[in-house]
Amino acid sequence: MKYTPPSTVTSPQDYISNIRVIFDGGVDSFSVAKLDWEGEPRIAMRWNVARREWDDPEKQSGKKVCVGMPSSHGYPVWFVLPDELASKDSDIWKQIESEQSPEPQKHSSTDLKQPMPVGAVARAQ
Repeated sequence: MKYTPPSTVTSPQDYISNIRVIFDGGVDSFSVAKLDWEGEPRIAMRWNVARREWDDPEKQSGKKVCVGMPSSHGYPVWFVLPDELASKDSDIWKQIESEQSPEPQKHSSTDLKQPMPVGAVARAQ
């Protein structure tokens, strides 16, 4: 599969500038960038391949390039994280860290594909 290199994602153009990719996890993962949103420094992310693109034969064969997610009108875009998620000292991170999970989950790089949407029915293997 081919995916859109995060360094070439420049949308939403009216709001972002000075894009600096700080992580590109490749076809099986996501990307993170530091950028300016309306002139203010922010953190943004995107999935390099959207969930539905994994099932597209033309994208599987490399005939078409994966747009990833989020996208708008067929173009890849960045999702800008709220300031509260960018600061490790924010109240939301305190809430996240205080949540008790029954057992820590370990993930491989192939597990980092986008989660299935709520209500989606998993296909039989």
